[in-house]
Amino acid sequence: MSQFEVKCPMCKGTLIIDPVNQKIVEHKSHEHQKANFDDFLKNQKKGVAWDEKMKKAKEDEERRKAEIENKFKEAKDITIDPEEKESMRSPFDWD
Repeated sequence: MSQFEVKCPMCKGTLIIDPVNQKIVEHKSHEHQKANFDDFLKNQKKGVAWDEKMKKAKEDEERRKAEIENKFKEAKDITIDPEEKESMRSPFDWD
């Protein structure tokens, strides 16, 4: 009988097994891809872009919040004429 190969799902290596002895004859390890410094720098620049987008979104949110606060203050400062106030009485006072 001939030997057969099995790929390890964990280490991605190859095991060569002898079926007669039921033992591993050889183990070939998987060559891992070496890290590239240029790729690392490109990924870092992408991270900076995300940071800028998050900063811009936070500034936009703060600006919108300030606008809403200003509108609320303006609406709160509007005075009601006494004649209008009289016409806006509670419906429970109608009886």
